[in-house]
Amino acid sequence: MNIEAIGSIGEILGALAVLVSLIYLAKQIKHSTDVSKVTTYHDGIGQILQSGLHPEFARLSVKIESGEVLDPVEESYSASLATAFIFGHEILYCLFKKGQVDEDLWNNIIINNMQFLKSSMVLPVAKQRQGALSEDFVRLLEES
Repeated sequence: MNIEAIGSIGEILGALAVLVSLIYLAKQIKHSTDVSKVTTYHDGIGQILQSGLHPEFARLSVKIESGEVLDPVEESYSASLATAFIFGHEILYCLFKKGQVDEDLWNNIIINNMQFLKSSMVLPVAKQRQGALSEDFVRLLEES
């Protein structure tokens, strides 16, 4: 074998090594993207659970629904809890719109949380939020 033949074999092997590296890199990027989606999903669920299961969420929600007046601290706290609750749903809604959350799962989350999302504590806060995603989410609430 002459030097040119050996050089040609080296070029072919080099090209194959680059191809294998690119395939490996593509798989790693896909895996990283999948992990990122799951992390974002968990962030949304975490926001919903952390705010919705907070004892003050229930107390303030009942107080508002019964027409009682909140003191300034309660008003601020209820708005903060409502914002966190809404934000968690907006995260999941964004993922759902991108096809990254299963439709059955999304429908289950919305159906089970609609009474809270449309409550006098949460819906007014949702309507005050700005941005296209927030506006789309409020439309979804109003149409449901």
